[in-house]
Amino acid sequence: MDGYDFNQYSSFDDFINELLGRFNTTPGGRGYRTSPGGFNGFDNFETGQPAGADLESTLTLSLSEAFRGTQKRLSLGSESIEVTIPCGVKPGTRIRVKGKGQPSPYGGQRGDLYLIVALQPHPFFHFDGDSFTCDLPIAPDEAVLGGSIEVPTPDGSVTMNIPAGIRSGQTLRLRGKGWSTPKGDRGDQLVKIVIVPPRELKCDRTRGV
Repeated sequence: MDGYDFNQYSSFDDFINELLGRFNTTPGGRGYRTSPGGFNGFDNFETGQPAGADLESTLTLSLSEAFRGTQKRLSLGSESIEVTIPCGVKPGTRIRVKGKGQPSPYGGQRGDLYLIVALQPHPFFHFDGDSFTCDLPIAPDEAVLGGSIEVPTPDGSVTMNIPAGIRSGQTLRLRGKGWSTPKGDRGDQLVKIVIVPPRELKCDRTRGV
């Protein structure tokens, strides 16, 4: 700003305030207001008002709903909305529903609603961190001799080979048979071996123990 006289201002802040005042008085302009706590970014650039607060809520799904995706109708007070749940969501996944949070007390846009995914307990499958896992009970003779055994997966049973001499607690991997992703890819399913002794021990009394 060559030739501009800054001496008329007692401080640089005075110069900035006058400059902002010119913008705020532009014909047809609305200016830009900060929130009471200071600069609020561009929460609502059109109106210059801060948006309402975001909300969080837990959304509990069955394993099948989370794996395949689904539609859910939710009630927000007197309002009913339908939310699309993509396939492959996991526990803790955050699903954003734009503009369904708290209304702004200043007339700005509504905040967003975040749905935090939780899964109903399943009798066979569970997540261990990000790993999709199941516990597979086998008999002691199956552990000693090995063999083929049917293992459930999210979309049907498959045959898995059990190596001879496997120990309880060892984990086998079914590649490409695990959890889906929103892109349609499949991860691996981890199979944890649990050796279960028979409920009744039978002996031949004529031959001793």
